[in-house]
Amino acid sequence: MKRALLPYLRTAKLLKLRYQTRIRCVMPMRREQRLPVRFIVGCGRSGTTILGRVLSVNPSVHYLREPYHLWHAIDPRTDSTGLHSQDAPAQIILRGSDANDRSKDRFQRLIASSGRSGVHSCVIEKTPQNALRVEWLEQLEPQPRFVHIVRDGNDVVRSITRLAETPTYRLAFRSAYNQWWGEHGRKWKSIARSGREHGYFVDLIDSLQTNEHRAAYEWLISVMEIERFREHLGDRLLEVTYRDLTSDPASVLRSISDHFEFRADDEWLNKACAQISEERKYERKLLSLPNEMALKFNELQERYGNEGRAVPADLIPSEAV
Repeated sequence: MKRALLPYLRTAKLLKLRYQTRIRCVMPMRREQRLPVRFIVGCGRSGTTILGRVLSVNPSVHYLREPYHLWHAIDPRTDSTGLHSQDAPAQIILRGSDANDRSKDRFQRLIASSGRSGVHSCVIEKTPQNALRVEWLEQLEPQPRFVHIVRDGNDVVRSITRLAETPTYRLAFRSAYNQWWGEHGRKWKSIARSGREHGYFVDLIDSLQTNEHRAAYEWLISVMEIERFREHLGDRLLEVTYRDLTSDPASVLRSISDHFEFRADDEWLNKACAQISEERKYERKLLSLPNEMALKFNELQERYGNEGRAVPADLIPSEAV
């Protein structure tokens, strides 16, 4: 009975969040409430959730886990899956020119002022898609700092494919909502449109029809967008791997606390490390990608020390097809 009610409870929760956010948008705001905002980014299914969870244990941190309702109020185009706005156009990649006075004001109200001055040293916000919005975020937050977490692309592709094909998150009255690709494939359409506009494998996009191919494309453009801004961000960007987080969590968490400038004592580190389990690996299966994508996929896999490789489509033996 409870399982059957879950879609209705989730829908009611979304309505409540939207209502509360509308009120916060018009409430008076004191400038002294504002805290520096730090961002955890990376392709979805890369370990952003567990990383955010262990950082949230630190009492000097105010943590926001994928506050899609807040981002929707800041700019409806950020709602890539149609969770809050089924009709408004989504835009997965945002540049600096996409920011305006309204989005800047609402960011200050909803994100930067969400913590408690004097209690928290910073706000840490975790939304994976923000890897595709670095330039836009720089217009909202002065000199933002980022932690980019990278997981083996093969494991990310398998994880996304599983969620897309066997979704567990359902909403009432919305049978066309897919947990990964959104309402009527809204997220993929946004990824494809933005990818075309920004020159990511333009000639291949229309041929990407399987969940695996689309998941690989999402992983690629997420990592490549960070690659695009790496030199510009300089020491404001810290990159970590999911492999290192799970094998040596104490060292990774210390480097993140230094980067995000919050206190890391032994009590927090012990509690945080206890929550991190061994890296989950998926069964190795052949990942075939269009040639250009496979080459870039393998280049990035090697750069981050990941094991899996993609096979260019023209190298697959005919009997394996």
